[in-house]
Amino acid sequence: MIPTRVAQEIRFLYGESATIAVNRNRGLSEATVYRIETHASTTAIKRWPTNMARERLLEIHGFQNRMTQSDKTLLPRLLRWSDGQTLLEADGSSWEIAEWKPGAPIEKLGEISDEQLCQCAEALAMLHLQSAAQKSAMLPPPGLEQRSRGITRALRAEPSSAHRFLHSIASHPSQFAAHVLQDLCIRAHRILPTLTNTIDRMSKERVLCFWVLRDVWREHLLFDGGRLTGIIDLGAARIDWPGLDLVRAFGTLMTGSDPRWSIAIVRYLEARPDTSITFASLESVHRASVALSALQWIDWFAEGRFDWTNPESPAWGRVLELQRQLEDLGTVQFR
Repeated sequence: MIPTRVAQEIRFLYGESATIAVNRNRGLSEATVYRIETHASTTAIKRWPTNMARERLLEIHGFQNRMTQSDKTLLPRLLRWSDGQTLLEADGSSWEIAEWKPGAPIEKLGEISDEQLCQCAEALAMLHLQSAAQKSAMLPPPGLEQRSRGITRALRAEPSSAHRFLHSIASHPSQFAAHVLQDLCIRAHRILPTLTNTIDRMSKERVLCFWVLRDVWREHLLFDGGRLTGIIDLGAARIDWPGLDLVRAFGTLMTGSDPRWSIAIVRYLEARPDTSITFASLESVHRASVALSALQWIDWFAEGRFDWTNPESPAWGRVLELQRQLEDLGTVQFR
């Protein structure tokens, strides 16, 4: 439901004939995107989740504005409300207005073509080159520090809330769901001990960090007629290691055993050489990310954030994909 203030702004900016439709809210966050159409233009209006602080969003908007000065940008350009600002506060949420990026995401893991994958690699390289030229620093990567802490927590001796939850559902009538979650936990705990030292070492090394997107999963990569037309949703952007964008993008477009990882990485490094980005470093971070994501989903189910008893829900689509990734990572390497 669009608040009165936002509806008034839409009428002021686009006239009474503008049509409003909900679109691209298939994800699992609380954000909602509306498509505003007139005879002359299509615009996106986004309601951010209430837990996104205005100060944080303004930082992201600053980055987004800097990155969209080029005519060839794949990121959506921010537009302005009637008061000249990029954020509007209404009903306890922040609302933004931006250009509409055409296209649709790749629906399933592994369905991306070789040409589309190379387009993604080159686009991320160009985005990183532009971002690094604006503001960069040699830092221990925050995203790797976060993963190192996550591995330590996951492997601690005392039972976690997730373990207690798994024990409590072992005999639940939804046996399929219980079995999958148990399987996720087991597979994740097989992988993480092999990564403890590597991720800890990587998290302490100073590497070139700059503003990156951090959540370039395939729902945020839009294609139209086989051509990459947009990269959307900058809500996780911050200063970090650029390898995180590659792990997130390639890791949600392909399984770890897909031989095209090498094609994508080489294509990226041809466009933007970076000694911190290697097959080994991306493989380690990808494995850690998948295992930690699996445990995060178990925590969310334990907290009641999502209904774990409904295998037909969108949340379960993510869980089953993680299970497939963990099965794959348990047997192969992508180098």
